Amino acid sequence: MSNLVYTELKHLLKDYYPFTLLTDFQLQEMTDKATQATFAQNEFIFHEDEDADHIDIYFLVSGLAKNILHQSNGKQLSLRYYYPGDIIGLMVMFTSGELEFSVQALEDCTVFKLNKRHFFEIMTRNNDFSKVIWESIGERTKSLYDEMKNKATHDDEENVHLLKTRVKTLMNQPILIQPHLTMDKAAQLLDEKNVSGLIVNDEQLKMKGIITNKEILKYASQPSSSNLVSDWMNKQPYYVEADAFAFEALSYIKNKANEFIPVIHNGSAIGVLTSRSFLNLENSSYLDLTYNVKNSRSINTLLQQSSLVNTTLQSFVQELVEKESYAYEVSEVITNHNDNIHRQIIKLAENEMKAEGYGTPPINYCFIIMGSQARHEQGFHTDQDNGVILTNYYHLPNRSNIDEYFKKFTQKINHYLSLAGFPECTGGIMAKESKWRKSLSEWKREIQTWKDELDAQEIQNFTMFYDFRPIFGDFSLAEEIRDFLTNKAKKSKTLQQLLMKDALRFKIPAHPLGIINLKQKNKKINVKKTGLTQIIYSTRINAIKYGVNEVSTVKRLNELRKVQAMHPRDVENAKTALHYLHYFRLQQNLNQLENNQDVSNEINVYELSKEDRIKLKEALQVAHRMQQVTKISFNRNRVV
Repeated sequence: MSNLVYTELKHLLKDYYPFTLLTDFQLQEMTDKATQATFAQNEFIFHEDEDADHIDIYFLVSGLAKNILHQSNGKQLSLRYYYPGDIIGLMVMFTSGELEFSVQALEDCTVFKLNKRHFFEIMTRNNDFSKVIWESIGERTKSLYDEMKNKATHDDEENVHLLKTRVKTLMNQPILIQPHLTMDKAAQLLDEKNVSGLIVNDEQLKMKGIITNKEILKYASQPSSSNLVSDWMNKQPYYVEADAFAFEALSYIKNKANEFIPVIHNGSAIGVLTSRSFLNLENSSYLDLTYNVKNSRSINTLLQQSSLVNTTLQSFVQELVEKESYAYEVSEVITNHNDNIHRQIIKLAENEMKAEGYGTPPINYCFIIMGSQARHEQGFHTDQDNGVILTNYYHLPNRSNIDEYFKKFTQKINHYLSLAGFPECTGGIMAKESKWRKSLSEWKREIQTWKDELDAQEIQNFTMFYDFRPIFGDFSLAEEIRDFLTNKAKKSKTLQQLLMKDALRFKIPAHPLGIINLKQKNKKINVKKTGLTQIIYSTRINAIKYGVNEVSTVKRLNELRKVQAMHPRDVENAKTALHYLHYFRLQQNLNQLENNQDVSNEINVYELSKEDRIKLKEALQVAHRMQQVTKISFNRNRVV
């Protein structure tokens, strides 16, 4: 390192706490061992796949960076930012084996690399410096766990696996204890009430933590000057919301061996779940659906989990349908299963890229899905609609290598998805196509082009892309695109009018008086093109108009009710119609699978019972009315 750089580093460190605690000799030792490095925007300063033993500590001189936690479900969480003067890598210094997080440059960054081994040696010789570093690590650890808990609460909704039953119908009454009471009192309550846990709450009845036998044992086996509940309680217990589905909590109990789960509503514990809460739920083998997918270590093994061949999933869906679950929620079961298959395929494809010498993904990316999968509305008949959002990388010197990496990577993903029962999209809406694999800036320019040119193809592209959802990678990329897309669409009245016109392309075979018109000789009706499409399109147009960010049609309807864009009665009618249409499609798919037939969205009306024909007619009438309302709105507000 040149004398000029050495002087710059020494000057910087001398002004930054806790380096001010070092002696002049120790400061000189540290700067002598240091080297300067730069990282371009979006480059990784270090990645989770690197050996922790070979990563040094970085003193950030200029720029901005972020910490990324890699979760097992494929999603990444950004848990903190690093600013000039921050030390990057303190947590890594005491990590062995594989990392669970990476650090990425958000701007062009300049750092000084401080030798980790020498840094530790100086800590052993300077107690004041060492104490501050250890306190910093402790604070960062607590901050990370707090952030993980807060973000996981929101993210859990994306991974719900449904049973018909909601947890609030299974929960037991909670036994409460206040944090200022003693552990002896807690043990007494556990014994008297014959329960496995207590909820610790404050005066406002907000949950602060839990006490179980585990905490009692710790208290009994670890001498301490404190016997207060507040000092021994588990402050970050796993919990579920009152409206969560039982499948979520039951899966956690089975796989995590947790015997006590609080049920929360608005921050207060209104009940508890234990393994005994689920004694009346049958077929717990269904819980292995997720486990088997996530533990598939090869493509051939994973292919056996495809919804078209997985008889356990098919039996699960059949049972939910027979128990009169809402069919759109049963469709969410299938979608969640398919999401897990997608994530596992992406992980296996990444491993293959490493094995073939391509290495880890050179930049952050987000894999997105579109269409019915994005809306959580899949049946057993579905093809691929997916894409990739890449972090901006054209300013990087290795951009051609990045292009080649993701071209090869996405080809693998689309190929393996095809083998797993998701046929390639005939319209080419797949990540391996350059049109659907773009950087953040390119996607924004593409959206602007769709908005400005407004021809038939651009409108259809916009319609397809608007219903997108991230399932793997850096979700912040998708969130930025979602905000940009929603803002552009909400402000463009012309675009909204053209989307309305596009929604009128598919006609409902229903007479205003309620007679179903079936012109086909075979008396079959495609419930996706005739019924579901009209409700989905009409709901989407209103969601665009009112800036609703939800993708699921049911969630969009609920939000439109909240903003008073739709009457509550009309929302319930639309949801009931969705239930009927999804039900008929699922029942048809299950019959086709049982008879080894190709699955489709077509049903024969005259094979339905009289009662079901009435339900189908009612559903089509609702879809027809929603289409007519759209048409009237289009004519009244015509601007093109």
